[in-house]
Amino acid sequence: MTQAEELLDSLSETSTTEEPHIVINSDRSITVADSVKKIAVQFDHNVNTITFDCPRYWDGRDLSEMDILINWIRSDGYNDKYQAESVTIDESDESIIHFDWTIERDITEVSGNLTFSVCGRKLNDNGVEMQHWNSEINKDLYVSEGINCDDVNENNGNYTLY
Repeated sequence: MTQAEELLDSLSETSTTEEPHIVINSDRSITVADSVKKIAVQFDHNVNTITFDCPRYWDGRDLSEMDILINWIRSDGYNDKYQAESVTIDESDESIIHFDWTIERDITEVSGNLTFSVCGRKLNDNGVEMQHWNSEINKDLYVSEGINCDDVNENNGNYTLY
């Protein structure tokens, strides 16, 4: 096999490898693999989705029946939440749920550390909170510095970044 064929084979093997998930442990602590800690480059928008693994049950309550929210704080103090759109039960272990977090521009406008926690909420038909579960806070994620390519001006063939 030539070196080019070996390289192509290794690339195809790599492309099918699943990215590590963020894991919420049974003690509510959060484990983030080193390869996931840089969640984005500044000004990224909807190009990185992170999957979480989480215990499905807490003291007999089923988190898969709750709204799952990821609360986050940027390095400048701005904070918001992201609601996971789909919560799925693991096919091989029904005691684990998975949900995704797609990283949007409001998170990446500022480079630096990103603090987050996860919560599950269950509301009744009147909007009254019936159950609320929280993970511990995690401070392992960060957004690396980037350049905003939306603000580029062409001037006599030269480009100026703003």
